[in-house]
Amino acid sequence: MRILLIETSTERGVVAYADGQTVLFEKQLPFGLNQSKFLMPVLQEALQAIDPAAVDAIGVGIGPGSYTGIRIGVAVAQALAYSWKVPLVGIPSLNGFVPLENNVSFAALIDARIGGVYLRKGWKSEQGILYQTEPVVCAWEEVLPLLECVHYFVTPVAKSLQSKFNSYNKENPGKWQESAPSVLALLNSVQLLYSQGKQVMPPQQLSLLYLRETEAERMNRKGKLEFKVPFELI
Repeated sequence: MRILLIETSTERGVVAYADGQTVLFEKQLPFGLNQSKFLMPVLQEALQAIDPAAVDAIGVGIGPGSYTGIRIGVAVAQALAYSWKVPLVGIPSLNGFVPLENNVSFAALIDARIGGVYLRKGWKSEQGILYQTEPVVCAWEEVLPLLECVHYFVTPVAKSLQSKFNSYNKENPGKWQESAPSVLALLNSVQLLYSQGKQVMPPQQLSLLYLRETEAERMNRKGKLEFKVPFELI
């Protein structure tokens, strides 16, 4: 199965193209949340090695993570899928953060800033990854019980999360691994979801994993809730 992969949900974005388990193109975007200006040049570089007629599906990270990053990656993937008439597979961005070692429990973590932390907990063995939770967002007070007995914490940016974690819990001996998304892990997720029939054909839209309200949504909801004065006829 030939897959074009786009992931821009965190500070560590990546574009890749693979035939089965053979990665033919892979390039990380420059570190940071300003990935909109880097995605298209990298994608153009990837397209020089890709025959659109040979692409079977496009996989794209649907979050959680940066609101802008998610929307940019999905919009570009949607446009390509529509143009090439190929299916689009949305994958949780947390699926890209897996430990290097096998036979360990781990938690993939993305900083949700004031919202707490996005996480997905799993077990990695030689046979693959068994996820024990769906992607969720939790306040730090809520997340600590979920992280008991976790061997590895895998994240795109470790420093800020590690500092927050240590302020709440100084006893967990888990190891921290900061890394870019694993292209192979994301590709495996695309193939699995595709085999389960969980793909869409544009213009059908993907459901995105924001997991919490955006500022615009909060303001809109707040406005609807607080506007209680009826119009008066004059």
